[in-house]
Amino acid sequence: MNSCAPLIFDVPPVFKVESIIGQGSYGAVCKAVYGTDQIAIKKIPNYVKSEETLRRVLREIEILQNLQFCEQVVGCRLLFRPTSREKDVYVVMDYIPSDLSLVVKSKSIALSENIIRYITCQLLLALRAMHRCNVLHRDFSTRNILINYNSQVFVCDFGLSRFFDPDEQLSFGVVTQWYRAPEIILDAEYDAANDLWSVGVIVCELLLRRHLFPGKCNDSADQLNLIFHLVGTPPATVFNEGQPFARASVNAKNYALSVIEKRPRKSMLRELLLRTPILQGKDAEKSLIIDLAENLLSFNPRDRPTADKALQHAWFEPCRTFINEMIAAQDEQCTSPQFSSISSLSMEELMEKIEELVPMFSEELLASEDAS
Repeated sequence: MNSCAPLIFDVPPVFKVESIIGQGSYGAVCKAVYGTDQIAIKKIPNYVKSEETLRRVLREIEILQNLQFCEQVVGCRLLFRPTSREKDVYVVMDYIPSDLSLVVKSKSIALSENIIRYITCQLLLALRAMHRCNVLHRDFSTRNILINYNSQVFVCDFGLSRFFDPDEQLSFGVVTQWYRAPEIILDAEYDAANDLWSVGVIVCELLLRRHLFPGKCNDSADQLNLIFHLVGTPPATVFNEGQPFARASVNAKNYALSVIEKRPRKSMLRELLLRTPILQGKDAEKSLIIDLAENLLSFNPRDRPTADKALQHAWFEPCRTFINEMIAAQDEQCTSPQFSSISSLSMEELMEKIEELVPMFSEELLASEDAS
């Protein structure tokens, strides 16, 4: 978005815009009031800009709508287009006061192991729901996880999310850099395991109260070096044919292999986490949270647990009843997701589909949403 252009939210007067609370390349979010409720409104501008934009916007809309059965996904109250006929989409969502990036940085917010456990199991429940619907989030970072005063978390921003098709080539310019899994950094094939890596990074950041892999901007080599330094170098065999990194780009593969050969390292993650105030004095061998973090941050994506498997980890025993109830609710409410065959649609068909899913604003539309 052009940062110099005035940002206009073309919304009806019933929504009283208070302030802009977020802005990025794919849209902006404002805080607003509707009646007595505080809400958030996301503006997705100019969805007809290009065929790529049409596909991204339709994908984001369909994913958000299909994931409303999951309690850990931000609530979507209403979708509408402005009556001015500008080609924008507005998404009215529940307003959540904070996000995990603010929690990590805040010196006034105390985090116990129990709170971190509760947050982490909710993140995994959200991923379980997404992956069950064949959706990869692809930007799982602390900024995209909202949190309320009861430590309930809500995943938001599905602008980079994709439906997973093993036969389709996925793009690599995804995931906020510091949360990128090695397979994305190395331009190798990736799947749902990349989201699990991001959860591992977030767990460590909640323990450390700082970033885990703060690499230099747009510097993949530096990002990879930070990972090698902390979680260790993998065996060179991961680049062999039939292995996860076999399709890595030639330059990335050559760089990684040179580091593995010349500067092999063992993992320092356990040692680092045991120095955090929460875990100081604990038996290294019995620290279940570290065991989970190490599993999630396995360099080889095939060694990472699925969301379902991670939720079975012994560290979550104190949350077992809650987890089982959430899983039962997901299984009951998750019907077959209705996604369009986006890759096969023309520009005209994409536009028609968006305008079918997102009606122009009307009082009747608002009344029907209030009734539901």
